[in-house]
Amino acid sequence: MASKHMNLKRVTKRVKEEFGSTIEIAKVLNVRDAVSTFRGKVDIQLMVHNGHKEWGWIRKHLLKKHEVMNRYFDKTCPKLSDEKIKKLEKIELDEEYKDCIWICWWQGIDQAPSIVKKCVDSIRKHAGNHKVIIITDKNYKDYVDFPEWLLEKKDKGIITKTHMSDLLRLKLLGQYGGIWLDSTFYCTDSLEPYFESPVWSIKRPDYRHTSVACGYFANYSFGCQKEYRIVFNIIAEYLLMYWKTNDYMIDYLFLDYLIVQAQRKHRMVKEAFDLIEPNNPECDELLKILGNKYEEKVWNWMKKETALFKLTWKANFPKEISGDETFFGKLIEDKLI
Repeated sequence: MASKHMNLKRVTKRVKEEFGSTIEIAKVLNVRDAVSTFRGKVDIQLMVHNGHKEWGWIRKHLLKKHEVMNRYFDKTCPKLSDEKIKKLEKIELDEEYKDCIWICWWQGIDQAPSIVKKCVDSIRKHAGNHKVIIITDKNYKDYVDFPEWLLEKKDKGIITKTHMSDLLRLKLLGQYGGIWLDSTFYCTDSLEPYFESPVWSIKRPDYRHTSVACGYFANYSFGCQKEYRIVFNIIAEYLLMYWKTNDYMIDYLFLDYLIVQAQRKHRMVKEAFDLIEPNNPECDELLKILGNKYEEKVWNWMKKETALFKLTWKANFPKEISGDETFFGKLIEDKLI
């Protein structure tokens, strides 16, 4: 699926950032390590264009990239002080927004693509008694406080809305707890089980790709009970520390690397993530066949142990193929149940 949201300006910016990142890593570590991270990023793009096939040599390069990046953050990401941790533990809970489901679409859901609207509708349908709150450009300050220097970087375009949403999810969970879901999750069953977990994320230990998280968490899906809000406050602090001293992302997956850093530096964070039970094993599978002819047998198998399916708004899908309705067609017509 070819994404149509990319443009020349964005591509040029990303290329400059990648070269800048490689130089920065070389300064902190060495040239050989820096080159290995660049090679790993090239391999990721190859995977995107070959159907995400992860050949042995690609896996080897990605493992090396992750090892190097973790060493880079070991050196550049100082551990939070005990004094700072105690301060984060004192953040009070606003009971009005306890156990909410948080979603963000900066422009407002009325301006969202049809697939996003259908995804949000599906989440609302299965939210039970939990409030579903849509965060936008107009209301985010009602729920979280960002430092002025961060907002200035946002206004200058240094920090994008995507980067802001990374911090937003952490700050919301750190302040209120509840569940964060990206706006492109299609939901088919109750979300209540995820509120019963002290800390929650989609977890697939048998995840087939060599990622930073290794399937043990997915940053598009997080949650916690009120007693575990400190976990996300700690991670948020590491993200704020990063943006305080950097004007670009050193790696596309830098949030995942910072989450790993928080786990390595703070036992309570690691132990909290260890509590997450495996869930939603087929989370990525609907997207792969969304434009295919609908098959009830396939759909029933897919949703047997999975209630949350991660989709995308950045691609086009047919509603029909040779007169037959596709999975996407079913979804848009509210018939994918």
